[in-house]
Amino acid sequence: MKRAVSHAHAGTFAQAAGRVVLAHVVLAHDERHLRRRLLTLEDGGEVLVDFPAAVVLADGDALVLEDGSLVTVAAAREPLYDVTA
Repeated sequence: MKRAVSHAHAGTFAQAAGRVVLAHVVLAHDERHLRRRLLTLEDGGEVLVDFPAAVVLADGDALVLEDGSLVTVAAAREPLYDVTA
């Protein structure tokens, strides 16, 4: 099983630096706050997130796997409330 050991903020990682994007994962807002969790990727594969401390992932961030490859994170489409005063 693949294991994510760190994360990279959007715009700070580059494929040119030898990092390959292996897969993508779509997570709702409350699912992007994590420390240790098994995630199911869009292609059906799985990645175990195992960080030393909890992190909040943003749309466009990436999970860095043990071998240096990446899994990009996308924010899930969610209903929003439009509140006006």
